[in-house]
Amino acid sequence: MAKKKKEVAEAASDETEAPKGESEAGEGGEGAEGEAAPKKGKKKLIIIAAVVLLAILGGVGFLLTSGGGDDEEEHEMTEEEMAAAELANKPVYYELPEFLVNLSTGGNRVSFLKMSVTLELRDAAAVAVLEANKPRVLDVFNTYLREMRPQDVQGSAGIYRLRDELMARLNGTVEEGLVKNILFSEIIVQ
Repeated sequence: MAKKKKEVAEAASDETEAPKGESEAGEGGEGAEGEAAPKKGKKKLIIIAAVVLLAILGGVGFLLTSGGGDDEEEHEMTEEEMAAAELANKPVYYELPEFLVNLSTGGNRVSFLKMSVTLELRDAAAVAVLEANKPRVLDVFNTYLREMRPQDVQGSAGIYRLRDELMARLNGTVEEGLVKNILFSEIIVQ
C-alpha cells in the first residue's frame, strides 16, 4: 500500500512537471496559462497581506483612541480625587462691616469713602482666627483708609493698589496667607 501511494505521488509530480517542460519547449497556448496561474497567486497573496495589514492598523488605532481598558479606572479615580479636592478648596468668605471714613483732602473740602468688603479666606479654620483678630483688622483698614486721598481710589488701577495694600497689611497683622483675596462689594467716593 505504501508502494501505491509512492507511485501516485511520483505520477502526480510527473504530470505537473510536464506542462512546465512543454511551456519551456515553446508551445504558446499552454505557456500563457502557466504564467497566469502564478500571477493570480501573487495577487491573492498581496490582497491577503493588505487585509492583514489593515486589520493590524485598525486594531492599533482602536487601542490608541480608546486608551486601553486599565486607563478608564485610573481616569475615574482622577475625577473622584478632583471632586474631593474641589470640595476641600471651596472658598470661604467673611464679610466685614461697612467702612465709612473721611479721606485726606488737605483743605476745607470734605470727602468720604464708603466701602463694603468681603474677604476670601484660605479655609474654614481661618474664620475663627479672623473673628479673634477682628478689632485689629478693622483698625488696620480704618487707619490706612483715612490716609488716602480721593485721587488714590480713582479708576481700576487705584482699586487694585488699594486691594494690594490692604492684603499686605491684613496678612502682616493677622497671619500670612490667611486671606487669599479681598473682594469689594461697594466703593463710593463722595
